[in-house]
Amino acid sequence: MGKRMKKVLALLLGTVMTVGMLAGCGSNGGGQSADESAQKDSAESGTQQETSGGETSGDIDISEHVDLKMYLIGDEPAGIDDVYAKINEILEEKLNCSVSIDWLSWAEHDTKYSLLFSSGEPFDMIFTATSWGHFEQTVGLGGFMALDEETIKTYAPDAWATWPEMAWTQATVNGSIYMLPGNFVQVTPDVLAIRGDLVKKYGYEDIANWDDLISFYKACAQDGVYGNAVGAASLYWLWFAENGYEDLGGTPGSGQIVLYNCQDPDDVSTQCILEWDKFAEYCHEVKELADLGCWPSDVLSSTQDRQDGLLSGRGASMVWKPGSCATYANQANAEHPDWECNVYNIMPEIKYGATPYINGGIGINVASQHPERAIMVWNEFATNQEIQDLAQLGIEGVNWEAVGDKEYKKIEGAVYDGSNYWGWRNMDIMRTEYNENPTAVDVKLKEMEEYIMSNAREDHILDGFSFNSEAVSTQYAAVDAAMGTYFNPLINGLVDDVDASLEQFRAAMDAAGMQDILAEINKQIEEFVASKQ
Repeated sequence: MGKRMKKVLALLLGTVMTVGMLAGCGSNGGGQSADESAQKDSAESGTQQETSGGETSGDIDISEHVDLKMYLIGDEPAGIDDVYAKINEILEEKLNCSVSIDWLSWAEHDTKYSLLFSSGEPFDMIFTATSWGHFEQTVGLGGFMALDEETIKTYAPDAWATWPEMAWTQATVNGSIYMLPGNFVQVTPDVLAIRGDLVKKYGYEDIANWDDLISFYKACAQDGVYGNAVGAASLYWLWFAENGYEDLGGTPGSGQIVLYNCQDPDDVSTQCILEWDKFAEYCHEVKELADLGCWPSDVLSSTQDRQDGLLSGRGASMVWKPGSCATYANQANAEHPDWECNVYNIMPEIKYGATPYINGGIGINVASQHPERAIMVWNEFATNQEIQDLAQLGIEGVNWEAVGDKEYKKIEGAVYDGSNYWGWRNMDIMRTEYNENPTAVDVKLKEMEEYIMSNAREDHILDGFSFNSEAVSTQYAAVDAAMGTYFNPLINGLVDDVDASLEQFRAAMDAAGMQDILAEINKQIEEFVASKQ
């Protein structure tokens, strides 16, 4: 493992919280726990079972061939069928099973994810993630199987032996583990890719803070250029991070309305934006920018991805994680060298938090008929080097070639672009891309990443908190609906009267039951903090 990731792990484990013996053993769909089923299978078989390749799977009976179904979020990448054909060859030999993949596209997963569970559709596994990937909501609705330590030790022993305890802590809700998390963290705050030619044109030496960015956007608008062609939704995340806050996992609106002060490990209070004067200030600021034409007036109905405005030339910038911004800055420069795009960090003064382990993982459907085998498959995905390479990079010799033990090079003309292998990413064995001819963007990205890594913040106890909405599920749904009406227009400055819209928003949220949710959040935080002391 590289030095950077070792440092991330050291930071994350600095205040390690112990996961004890957890209640809530997973059901196998027939009323037995996963452990009970394994013990019964073992007793009936009397011996270790062998796969077709001659390997044993311990005392777990895998003599029955099963076909598993897994859902992933994202758009299906080219070449995926060939890749999973290779993966299934491995699974057939080792576990006497196969897995098929269905996709929930970026455009539809918000509406279709929960329907998979409410409709009773038969499937076994699904990608999930805290906040944006429907984890807490699905736990609250009873969609994921509750697992315990012994179940995971039995069916995913390799991952259990090597995953940090924090990963399992973060995946635990009310004493049970509801996600098989990836072993992957990054210290990756949002940054920007900005057209350097416009930075120079408008007289800036750098865009190094929030005020610089706002001033730059105004200069662009005076020249008929959108500062950000897809609106201010991504700026909102930058704004509250720049103010020292992070979203609280599992809370309504993907965590965007209940925040916590991540810069102070001793502060376990929360900040609801509805009660925060700074949020009102933000809404007024983006209203001014919207009125000046810093983004199109139709962004609320736009289907563009965040990079589209930058690449098309309609926008001067985009917001995303450092690696993604660098990728699209390089692409823009390849097509328009005179744009001189590069990456910019407007939050150099704060300390940066790592992404949680539960930013990507796999949930086992509570209705799965083969939960034990599904956990075993995830264990192979997460710890088998060959499968890790296939899912991330494609077929060796066709899509990529190895450079030493830890790096790879893409093969020219290869079509496979690994998508959503995030549910089993293992940074201990993942390869990094070899860069033979770094661009100016690559050089600045490396410097930025090293700076960010050297300024990582301490762990905060609420980094591992996930809100369980089960007790307020009705209010939660109503609050999310109210947010759809008021929140996005406000954070994009697309309202006639900010103060009046804020009052309407507060009234709608209170009517939907926001105060009940806040009370439940504070209750769960109090219990969570007490359990870790």
